[in-house]
Amino acid sequence: MQREPDDDPLWLHSPLKRLAFRAFCYALFVALGYLISGWAGAVGFLAILIAAQHWADRSLGEAWRRWVQWQAAPRQGKHYAFGGQALDVHDDGRDCWIDETSVRRLLGLQKDPAFKARFPNQWREAHELGLKGKLLWIKVSALHQHLGEAAERMDPRRLKLRAYLDREILQPAARKRERAS
Repeated sequence: MQREPDDDPLWLHSPLKRLAFRAFCYALFVALGYLISGWAGAVGFLAILIAAQHWADRSLGEAWRRWVQWQAAPRQGKHYAFGGQALDVHDDGRDCWIDETSVRRLLGLQKDPAFKARFPNQWREAHELGLKGKLLWIKVSALHQHLGEAAERMDPRRLKLRAYLDREILQPAARKRERAS
């Protein structure tokens, strides 16, 4: 799925913002040295900063990643992947939905209208779910059922996918809904 410019409203993935964040942290550290003991403290803290630059870069990078995740968590939700491929999953509060392209990529299927016809009333367009884009979404429960009934149901990869959908998406969503009611 190609990223849209609106996917990152805070521009958190900008290298320039990361550089500004790092420079701000360095300046804050040197200012702390100045406040403690004047210019000598600022120079001393700058020397410490230069000596520990590799460690500071790593620590600041980790702090930046955590801050980005914290900022994006309400919008992004939980991330799913199976077999090294990302899955786009959306929970609307009643059902869990998975992006059609994710399903086709996982199952190695070509785009054909027959696949959609196998699941009547189990598909929604993105705008019906309140999502951006023009993608189609299928109910995870319908895909789970299809994987159990399809002719290739004994394929090890499909068995693992079915178990993954049940364990990582369907059961946690059911528990969440049960707690909410």
